[in-house]
Amino acid sequence: MTVAILIGSFSLMLLIGVPIAWCMGVASILAIYFGHLGLPLEWFAQETLRGADAISLAAIPLFLFAGELMNRGGLTVRIMRLAEHVFGRITGGLALVNVATALVYGGISGSATADTGAVGSIMIPEMAKRGYPKAFAAAVTAASGTLGIIGPQSVVLILYGVLTNTSIGGLLVAAILPGTFIAATFMITSYIVARRHGFPRNDAPVNWREIGRDALGALPALLMPALVLGSIIGGIATATEASALAVVYSFLVGIFVYRELPLRSLYSAAAAAAATTGVIMMIMALATPFAWILTVQQVPTDAAAWITGLHTSPLMTIVMVLLLLKVVGFWLDLGPALIILAPILVPIALDAGMTPYQTGIAFTMTLGIGLFTPPIGTNIFVVCNVAKIDMWSVSVWLVPYWIASVVCVAALVAFPWLNDGLPRLFGV
Repeated sequence: MTVAILIGSFSLMLLIGVPIAWCMGVASILAIYFGHLGLPLEWFAQETLRGADAISLAAIPLFLFAGELMNRGGLTVRIMRLAEHVFGRITGGLALVNVATALVYGGISGSATADTGAVGSIMIPEMAKRGYPKAFAAAVTAASGTLGIIGPQSVVLILYGVLTNTSIGGLLVAAILPGTFIAATFMITSYIVARRHGFPRNDAPVNWREIGRDALGALPALLMPALVLGSIIGGIATATEASALAVVYSFLVGIFVYRELPLRSLYSAAAAAAATTGVIMMIMALATPFAWILTVQQVPTDAAAWITGLHTSPLMTIVMVLLLLKVVGFWLDLGPALIILAPILVPIALDAGMTPYQTGIAFTMTLGIGLFTPPIGTNIFVVCNVAKIDMWSVSVWLVPYWIASVVCVAALVAFPWLNDGLPRLFGV
């Protein structure tokens, strides 16, 4: 009865367009009132407050703020220039530059949406100007924008660590190889598409002086992820403390090195980070009583028992879990989907033989595919707004990247060392 009220009211409100946080909050209150839980309404308030009361969550606004400062300080253009020197002379080189820029920028912003918007606003017009179809440029940007959630400052991995009590520092280190592997796969995909359609490349002669100047200009930005991960690996700082170091570093680079960060932009940068953080924290807070009711009503246990009762192999169990994540990722944004499903599916994945870091990376990547998949894909909306084109035009070019993403998830499951190699090496 209680579960029916909780899930039924949540689903109904979600279908009529109620924001996800309020869906969980109202559904929890209805379950308390009509589900015979015997709980006072004060309990709901206490659990909601507890959901946002975790020191590890402080890393989220700090990483977002650092990313905003670096972007306003001229970061994206410098990374793009350096990436073009490396990849621009390959067929379809600007598509590879797009992916490389997203990889580096994602390691600084920690947000897929921020990554997509910042890179797309520069790369899509530039690619269109040089003869690439605008829809293809938008598709590459939407797909590579997901690298923002598999990076050293990933907001989603921080959420996963808090939700599952997994080491956040370990998750951020574990994401290095998978993030690089996914970026390489997207680059290969872009090259194959470019060769097939005869996209251009940069035939300008090599100018070593210009390469050296641009490499030097991009160096401070490239050192940002190294600072964060180095402080965590070296035991100097926790993930939360490293996020504070990132803010200080971003401020100093923007003001004294790049000299493109006006002091008046600090307020707008802080406001943008606070707005994004507010959404995340509201969802985290209201998800706590929702998840507690699911747990008390033994939904995770029943789900695990049902899957176990199918007597499938561990590999088939993992495939079923990932397929469920994929389907949910079509309809729910990544954060809410992770908050709702992690308590249910993570124990099943671990029992099937996956490691904690492997589970976190695979879950994040699988849900991340939904960011560039219709009908709810946030990254698609961002690039369509930048490029001024319709979703269908972009979706046609996204098919190779969906296939590449599935291959990447399969590799992360098949080869655990991709996820656990670096944490084991560095002892985090």
